[in-house]
Amino acid sequence: MIKTGGPERPGVSQPFVLFGGAVRGRLIRLNDVADVALGRHAYPDVVNRILGETMAAAAALADTLKFDGSFTLQIQGDGPVHTLVADITSDRAMRGCAKFHEEGVARAVQVDDTSLPHLLGQGHIAFTVDQGTDTDRYQGIIELTGANISDCIHQYFRQSEQLETAIKVAAYKTSIEGCADRWQSSAIMVQRMPRDGAQTPTEEDDDAWRSAVILLSSVKDNELMSVTLTEEDLIARLFGAVGGRLLESHAFSAGCRCSRDRSAKILASFPLDEVQSMVVDGKVSMTCEFCEIDFDFTAEELGALERQYAQPPA
Repeated sequence: MIKTGGPERPGVSQPFVLFGGAVRGRLIRLNDVADVALGRHAYPDVVNRILGETMAAAAALADTLKFDGSFTLQIQGDGPVHTLVADITSDRAMRGCAKFHEEGVARAVQVDDTSLPHLLGQGHIAFTVDQGTDTDRYQGIIELTGANISDCIHQYFRQSEQLETAIKVAAYKTSIEGCADRWQSSAIMVQRMPRDGAQTPTEEDDDAWRSAVILLSSVKDNELMSVTLTEEDLIARLFGAVGGRLLESHAFSAGCRCSRDRSAKILASFPLDEVQSMVVDGKVSMTCEFCEIDFDFTAEELGALERQYAQPPA
């Protein structure tokens, strides 16, 4: 379900520096990227909300890294929403999906407890950078802890990274120029930059970091989501008094890496008799969990796939 009408709003990352470079930050507004990615699914609003927040957090984190491949933020728990996945490529194409128990989510809504700990339960959060078969994957995994997605990201940086980081994320439906029920997802993050070499941080550095965190915490969700308050204006409103300076912005897009050929290779990796047992009405259908596109293969095509992708004898 992809909505039409209203102005186009490409996703954007607006980096900035504070206190002469002692603090770096970025403002993420996924705009149509979130709306398209979430609109592909018939998820309940409460699931879309936390998936949208996960996507915004993933975009903020990925935009601080240099990689050639994909960055994935995955959250798994034992609650009604047991999987959240946000995936972004090095050319900033994003996608997201969730897995959940419908009855459990419905009960959470009914009893008015849609907090993150109740929806996700206990589990872990994983950050993965995959740069292809010739490069080792980097992965960081921590326990799922926190009242919201922002808390989960804070916990990761406290345990796994050297940079002090503060982040705030939000996602909800908005109405834009007569086009109701568009999803918006945003994040704003600041990071304390290390001193050169072995220099000890000064009291001035400490004061700058505390000020940056306090100013970030003052931002309201409706400011993050605003369609009338530009990225430049919001950063000036929050950080203008401490010398906020904008850097070059970047655009995000909604995109998926699925394809018929990729699906064919997956099918060909299974024994032919096992795949043929999946045939229904003369075909096997593979559905992309991210974009909901179906790839159909007839029984005759399955045999051809095994021959096409068969490994040559040693």
